[in-house]
Amino acid sequence: MTPHDVLADAAPYRAAVAELAPRVRLGDGAGGIRVVEGRGAWWERLVDAAAFVVDEPDPAPAVVHERLGAIGVPVVVVRRRLRPDVVVDARAGTAVPHHIVVDAWGGRTDAAALLRDAVGWARVLAGGPLSVVGRADTTSATTVALRGAGGIGASVTRAIGGGVGGALTATALGPCRIEVRVDSASPLCEVVLEDEEGRRARPVRRESPERLALRRIVDAIEAGAALTDLDELSADDAVISHPLR
Repeated sequence: MTPHDVLADAAPYRAAVAELAPRVRLGDGAGGIRVVEGRGAWWERLVDAAAFVVDEPDPAPAVVHERLGAIGVPVVVVRRRLRPDVVVDARAGTAVPHHIVVDAWGGRTDAAALLRDAVGWARVLAGGPLSVVGRADTTSATTVALRGAGGIGASVTRAIGGGVGGALTATALGPCRIEVRVDSASPLCEVVLEDEEGRRARPVRRESPERLALRRIVDAIEAGAALTDLDELSADDAVISHPLR
């Protein structure tokens, strides 16, 4: 099989290409896979390629997501605080929770994306879409009350402090207590489950986010499979931009 061309400038992605050879190789991106940096109007850069990896996208308005819904090519979204393999670990074999609490803290520069990823973890642990019940904002914190199917409640709080990066703890309370810990200071995410059988930690995922992203996009291309990354991003962006009346 002919390797898939990847256009990527960032060193971690170029290293990931080397690790995934011969399935991929560095190329010019024309007709291949293009890695797009997610700062600013990243959606305007989704051109001239057969598939895209969007790295840590800034929140986008609803009109952009409507347009992206018809993009017609595979798109993988890299959200290091919300890795798809860790999502699988947190969801696998667990009962429906009664309530979800997500606490996030980080710098002001990345505050909107941090809140978006915290909401994403609430959605994941709730097992589906969430609607906004209420929201409170101060200069240093935001709290969002959410509700999911079956009356599942969720509370998401994001505190703003100094420095850069961010961290969060997401906890699902119910027959099985699930706790997810993510910290930008560490590449490793922790998932711990606790129920009547005791406390157990999921094996730590050690694959780099760049390698994971390229592997997922190649798998989707070769299998002709649909990816839900943009839909999930749109749902989480919609929650953090929801106007309360």
